[in-house]
Amino acid sequence: MLKQHLQLAWHFYRQASPTQTLLSWVQAILLVFILGLSQTSANIQAFLARDLDQLLGADLVLSQPLPLTNNQQARLASMSRQLVLTQSIELTLTHQQHWQTVQLKAVDVDYPLQGELHSSLQPSGSDTIASKRGPAPGEIWVDTRLFSSLGLQIGDSLTVGQAQLRVSRILQHEPDRLMQGHTMQMRALLHRQHLAQLQRAGDRILHRYLVAASKAQIADIINWQQQSLPAAQLYHKQGAHPLALFWQRTENLLGLASILLFFMAAIALQQLSRLQIQQEQFFTAVCLSLGASRQAACAIAIGKWLFGVLAMLPLAILLAMACHWLIVQWLGQTFAGLQWQFDAQLAAGTVAAALLIFVLFQFPLWLGLKHAAIRQLIQSNQPPLQQGFFLLSTLAVLSVIAAYYSDNLLLTGMVLCALLTCIGVLLLLSWLLLTAGEKLAQPFSGLLPFVLYMMKQRLLNKSTQILGTGLAAFLLLFTLMLLKDLGNSMVQYQRQHDGNLLVSQATTAQMADIMSWANAQNIPVRQHKPFLYAKLTQINGVALAKSQQKPSDSLVSFNQPIRMHWTAQIPPNNQLAAGQWWPADTTDWQQLSLEQEVMTDLGLKLGDRLSFVIEQQQLDFTLTASHQYRSGAGSITFWVQVPPAVLQHVTAPSYSMASLALSPAQFQQLGALWQQHPSLRMVSLAELSARFDQMLAMVTSTISGFVFFISLLAALVIVISVHAVQAQERKKNSIILSFGLSKRTCLQLNLLEWLITGAIAGCGAIVGTWLAGYLIYQSQFSLPYQPSFVWLTATLAILLTLVTALGVGVSYHSLKASVRQLMVEYIPKC
Repeated sequence: MLKQHLQLAWHFYRQASPTQTLLSWVQAILLVFILGLSQTSANIQAFLARDLDQLLGADLVLSQPLPLTNNQQARLASMSRQLVLTQSIELTLTHQQHWQTVQLKAVDVDYPLQGELHSSLQPSGSDTIASKRGPAPGEIWVDTRLFSSLGLQIGDSLTVGQAQLRVSRILQHEPDRLMQGHTMQMRALLHRQHLAQLQRAGDRILHRYLVAASKAQIADIINWQQQSLPAAQLYHKQGAHPLALFWQRTENLLGLASILLFFMAAIALQQLSRLQIQQEQFFTAVCLSLGASRQAACAIAIGKWLFGVLAMLPLAILLAMACHWLIVQWLGQTFAGLQWQFDAQLAAGTVAAALLIFVLFQFPLWLGLKHAAIRQLIQSNQPPLQQGFFLLSTLAVLSVIAAYYSDNLLLTGMVLCALLTCIGVLLLLSWLLLTAGEKLAQPFSGLLPFVLYMMKQRLLNKSTQILGTGLAAFLLLFTLMLLKDLGNSMVQYQRQHDGNLLVSQATTAQMADIMSWANAQNIPVRQHKPFLYAKLTQINGVALAKSQQKPSDSLVSFNQPIRMHWTAQIPPNNQLAAGQWWPADTTDWQQLSLEQEVMTDLGLKLGDRLSFVIEQQQLDFTLTASHQYRSGAGSITFWVQVPPAVLQHVTAPSYSMASLALSPAQFQQLGALWQQHPSLRMVSLAELSARFDQMLAMVTSTISGFVFFISLLAALVIVISVHAVQAQERKKNSIILSFGLSKRTCLQLNLLEWLITGAIAGCGAIVGTWLAGYLIYQSQFSLPYQPSFVWLTATLAILLTLVTALGVGVSYHSLKASVRQLMVEYIPKC
């Protein structure tokens, strides 16, 4: 019996209708996306595991800003086979008229612990040699980019603080590159004896202890570190890669954004279901009239669907492999050495999961076959599609995706609110404009009133077309225009309130020299705010890593020492969001205010106890207030703020952030300041803008992939919606022709209809983008959002052109109507 059912299913599949073909396209697009994302994720996870094993340079690495005490170092050495110390500092090197911020690493004769150093005398690296020894005293090795940036030659003398070091080789590879190689900072290597000549009071030097140890010793060191050095960072070959949290965060963001893709697919599938249910119920009624069972008809329907899925699988897998290869090539700029590989076992599991999603979408249609009856062969009315089941299936799929990829309520809420806002705006505009237009046009005659009347009669179908097109346009506008406007607004705001030079870290002595230099040069200092470095270790007595189950931007930042600002009053660029700020003269120093968004990100509430380590001293604070950013008084703000009384209980170097406004000529004088203070950290507004532009380019290219898939689904939504009413459209055109009007009039009506559809979709996307921009600007930056009307106009014109062209193209068959077809259809019924 099963064999006969499959034979019948195969026979009817070979006579596949356009509806079945469109369903295969929707499923193929979703499968390509799911497969491409899962394969990329697995590829990167494998790369990170291999990278950790090959480039950690040790079995375990322990790092912290302060050196271990003699007792601590002896304890660590007793739990390991070998111990090697490296020290890193971020400073600015100068050579002639050039300067460049670098990550300078100081090593000794025992470095490297594992692996070999690769260096050369040529920037191309053609003469690279491997060695087990770093630079000798009096030498410095620089990487290729630094060699080019400073205009160096082998043998040149480079001034580093008070030391004159000879550039002897070009650094090509370090065996412990993992700990610093995934940043864009340039690198240099020198002998450790020179570090004492560079170091000044307050300089932050990162001490890394490379450890050779067995698995049992690694476990002992981890337990010891958690108890004795909770603020230290520890990496080992059996642990997580430093970039693992970053990639998990990225993957979750992409997964949440894919909700939009699945929502678009749900729109297309809902349209297809309206057609499929009529065809399948009619087929089931025929089977029942011939004596077949309802179960047999249902089995044939499932078999047809299954054959369609199996037919599209090979093409979908090939396209997914191609997309995966393109993504890996692009990500190779971030993950150096990333290579394409296809995991067949993972692909099989992913296909099975995708089929389960497709079954969930298809289940309401099969469930609707129970309404099929023989009387449908003589009565045209059909039982309505069970929209409730379809809606529940759609919500189930979207809920599973949101739950799986959700980092925290903040991110999930932002993504879902942005999506729901755009959907609501599009649906509301569709209903308001079509209803109001139809009412207002009733007293008039002509093509436009007739088009509005017909669109109002098919409001559900037109709303679907508008929703599909508008969502794709919204995502495109949100990416290309909103981020571009955000960058321009931030640059203008920083230039007005912060000047064009940001001092991100300056010791007390360095800040005093900056103030003297600024006064001598008549340079206005726009802002000047002090801070301490503090490392969050516990929340309510629970270790930070154990208290947070999912990654977040805040968690990534708090895994590093953060800036803790002390202030008596609420800063002018902050406002109180919750709780109560401390009195200016308070002696209760163990209270703090935390940025509101960070509180939401970490799931904190007022009254929670946070433990920070400051210069090896653990201090407990109670969360008594939260603050948020307010524009109008500079952009330098801090996540963590405490009363000034904390300085009476903490012995730690203090630092400052500041902003200045320099003229182009004064920028040329910064070299002297960096020569005097190499560890002074300053960045120009131009560099900040360049970094934002790089981020914007990365985000734009990422979202462009989503736009591509969503545009395909939007086009399918239009095609499916036209296909769903093709018979009615052909009938409408035949009636128009029967009144003596020409086919040109039918074409004009069709053009007007699609122009109105595109206009409503474009306006909805623009309103949704403006609303999202307004909310983001107000909540994050307290700035007014001023979109570019040139971009808006250009986007609307392009959208109108594309939607009209596609709509008229897919409506071509309905324009082939004739009066004869109308007579053939209706005369036999009379």
